[in-house]
Amino acid sequence: MATFTIPVPITRAALLADLEGLWQRFDELVGILGTDDWSGKHGQHWTFTDVPYHLAYFDLEVIATAIKRGLDVPASEQVMRNEEEQDTWNEIKFTQRPKGITPKACLELMQTGRQAIRDAVAGLNGADLDRHVFIPLVGLGWVSVRVALETSYSHTWNHFMQLRFWMKCTAVKSGPAQTHHALSYFMASFAQDVDLEQASQTRLTTVMDFSGPGGGAWTLHVAGGTCSVSEGRAEHADLVIIQSPETFVKTRTGIQNPLLALLTGSIKVRGWQNLGTFRKLFPFKNLDFAPATEGMLEVRMIARIEMPLQASAA
Repeated sequence: MATFTIPVPITRAALLADLEGLWQRFDELVGILGTDDWSGKHGQHWTFTDVPYHLAYFDLEVIATAIKRGLDVPASEQVMRNEEEQDTWNEIKFTQRPKGITPKACLELMQTGRQAIRDAVAGLNGADLDRHVFIPLVGLGWVSVRVALETSYSHTWNHFMQLRFWMKCTAVKSGPAQTHHALSYFMASFAQDVDLEQASQTRLTTVMDFSGPGGGAWTLHVAGGTCSVSEGRAEHADLVIIQSPETFVKTRTGIQNPLLALLTGSIKVRGWQNLGTFRKLFPFKNLDFAPATEGMLEVRMIARIEMPLQASAA
């Protein structure tokens, strides 16, 4: 059932230690915020207060719940969300948030989510990390407990990186090992996101090269209708994409336009002629980012109702 594969898996103890270390680094970052800072803008729609709230329900309802349930998932609930449904789910979670909730309460909820993960894995040994769980998110589905934990890790790192940007904070950084760990997950996700129809008629070897502390290189090899991911640089690559981890996050969350990143040199490419093929193989998918406001959610819901009505009227 589980097909999501981490290029270089680590032991249970190391994985949990890495997760705790990243949580601690995140706490150091938000610890900089003063009472009046929490209303600071995080993108177009969020404030800083929204970030721990989002991490709280994600870790509790997605990760911890999946690990606790294991295989005990009714067939009716084994349904994968598409990107639009996933965004809408995030938006609904925000409309359900108690009005006037304080930053302190959001941080407490975040700690509750983390503790739920600790409790869910407390009785599991290293071999148990290969057990199957169901996560209804894009690119996941039936995956291992290990991948569920890695998903929490990469999700936290992604929001840590975004929050640093919006806070304009340079004092607290992700450690090199933490950055490398998260990038390994995101590179593995390319194999999950590959367009299978396009891959069935294409051969392409791409090196994703990340500069700076915690960087490194991963090779994506597409052939025979599948994509394999390995850590390291292929000797003969059709395409090489060079960028920093920060640029990767910014372009994948809508903070920075990918084309502008190319034009300004934030992203460097060798083998330009193959970039179009790469885009066809890996249709652009945003990393988790701030959902729309409640008003925008209402607009989307109305549009979904009106479109079938208009089609039937025509």
